[in-house]
Amino acid sequence: MKKRGQITIFIVIGLLIVLTFITLDFYTSESELEKEIVSPELIPVQQFVESCTRILGEEAVTLAGINGGYLTFPSWVDAAPYRVLQNSPNLKIRNPYWWFDGITAIPPLARIERDIEEYIEEGLPNCLNNFSVFNNKFQIINEGKLGVQVTLGKEGRKKEDIQIITTYPIEVQDKFNKTLAELQNYIVILPIRFHEVYELAAEIMDRAKKDFFVEERIIDLINLDPDLPTTGFDVDCRKKIWQLPKVEEKLKTLMMINLNHIKIGNTKYNENAPIPYIPAPLPDWRGKYTKEEIDSFAFSAEERESLKFLEEEIENTYKDSYYGYHYVWDVTDKKYPTTSVNFQYDPAWDMLLEVSPNRGPILEANAQKGQQILSAFCLKVWHFTYSMVFPIKVTISDKRTDNNDPFRFSFVYMGKINKNVPDTSSKDFTTYFQRNTVTSEDYCQDIIGANTLTLEAIDKETNTELNNVNFTFTCGRYSCEIGRSRLDLAIGNTPLLRTKLPQCTNAILRANKEGYEPGQIFMQTEIEQTYEVPMQPIKELEVVVKKFKLKNGQLQGPLALADDEQATITIRHPQKQFESFAIHKKNDNSQLKLLAKSRFEYRLEVYLADEENIKGGYLGNWTPDPTLLKLADKVTFYVIEQEFEDDDSAYLFYAELPEQSKKLPDIELTR
Repeated sequence: MKKRGQITIFIVIGLLIVLTFITLDFYTSESELEKEIVSPELIPVQQFVESCTRILGEEAVTLAGINGGYLTFPSWVDAAPYRVLQNSPNLKIRNPYWWFDGITAIPPLARIERDIEEYIEEGLPNCLNNFSVFNNKFQIINEGKLGVQVTLGKEGRKKEDIQIITTYPIEVQDKFNKTLAELQNYIVILPIRFHEVYELAAEIMDRAKKDFFVEERIIDLINLDPDLPTTGFDVDCRKKIWQLPKVEEKLKTLMMINLNHIKIGNTKYNENAPIPYIPAPLPDWRGKYTKEEIDSFAFSAEERESLKFLEEEIENTYKDSYYGYHYVWDVTDKKYPTTSVNFQYDPAWDMLLEVSPNRGPILEANAQKGQQILSAFCLKVWHFTYSMVFPIKVTISDKRTDNNDPFRFSFVYMGKINKNVPDTSSKDFTTYFQRNTVTSEDYCQDIIGANTLTLEAIDKETNTELNNVNFTFTCGRYSCEIGRSRLDLAIGNTPLLRTKLPQCTNAILRANKEGYEPGQIFMQTEIEQTYEVPMQPIKELEVVVKKFKLKNGQLQGPLALADDEQATITIRHPQKQFESFAIHKKNDNSQLKLLAKSRFEYRLEVYLADEENIKGGYLGNWTPDPTLLKLADKVTFYVIEQEFEDDDSAYLFYAELPEQSKKLPDIELTR
């Protein structure tokens, strides 16, 4: 009994220790999320730092999601460009292969956190701009080093969120040099489930190296498609040959179309999505003959039954289709009800393909002539093996919920097939991937068999087509100058551009025209349709600022600005998400952008300052007349200037500035 009592005491002590650590961890986590309490007038300063942190944090997390977790790249990325999928001319957007020829290169979470911290630390000084936005109200003194700590989700109750703690000690003083507060820590929470998505990505990559699921699907495509030679024979004395470039083109198309149907079990996808039933004659008949022509052909009852798709559309659901039985990959036991996974291969990406035996670009069946009584008999047999290396892009999309924002994470890995068998053995493909790649000029000219697309630019305010708009086309690392829209007499002088573009599944179409903000949309060149790019009309005006001095309640002026004075103009339209800035000095030719063609009400802020102090300004709303705006070349703003006896009179003036601004003449639009 005594020993049993001692054991019980030790168990109780052990439980108390465990509970103590759990409690400490809980309160530590709680304390990390506690914001500093500041007085109401200082909340904008605190929110300003947090806003900059949030913007930079969201930028960094988005970029990390695009690049498979990489914000900065290891030295081997530049030394071995063949180990990177480069989809953009921007070198900040690159996808190093997570798996390449036996080499794993998955960035650990600790590295991603460190990269995001450095991204925010480098960008914050520029965003904060020495707190110049508060110069008219506070004096803010930096008292310590800037630091950022990022946690990409934590085990336990806050695993889904990204926590960013910015440490930046500052002292906030009023205009009398009186210290109002000292701020140090700023907490930002991004409701993005980076940790969850990263875990799923790592699990998919780990299973891909073991299951060869994608490689097996590609081998099935090769064996099932009649246009790709594998094993067979024929009794015919004529030559039987295949052209390797056409074989490669067909294989790339099959991969592009079919790999999109791969789904990950326990993730979000629609099992009941309709999948068209494709009978065997479909590739040979659809698009070649009309229904009336086929009705005139002499088909047997069995043949006509197989062409039933011409009389009615037959659809299966995904789960009852070939894809539902063969393309669902059971990777994880964990459920991801709001997360979808997409597999992609783009024909524009490099692929190493070798089909053996071959005579260079020609694949030929072996002919054997019969002997003696079968001397006229010709037997052709063939057996080809496929060896290939190709990139696969996996994109995980976490949908928006009540608790988290949407997030996308993409990574790539290199698949390999060796003589019709999935392969992980190491083989040096450096020479191949360092060969001269296709240039933008070559890519842009590759339009044989391409669809004819119609491109239009639309004025967002009048919803009319725009003439003489310059279009450009970007697909991954390739960019093409397309041309300009012109009046088409055949369809009522509608301005448009008809053109053929290279194949691309996720291209960017950009439009530029003087007097408009640049516009852009995403497009698929495989879809033959009219693509419309909306463009926002703008008007650029020369800025003039004049001042009125306020003395004894009376306005004196207008007066030109002094040599040491400048006016800062900010104009905003929240609904249109439009903002324009200008800084005007005496005899400057400064420009300001405004929305054109329609009547808009702006929030206008103008501040007048010399080299030391803010001296006056204007606060109010302004609705320019669209007719006058169209004719105008110049806009004249008026501000109130007042000499202050002390800081109290200055504070009182700025508090009443919206009312004081109503005494000024109307803003003028002139030529």
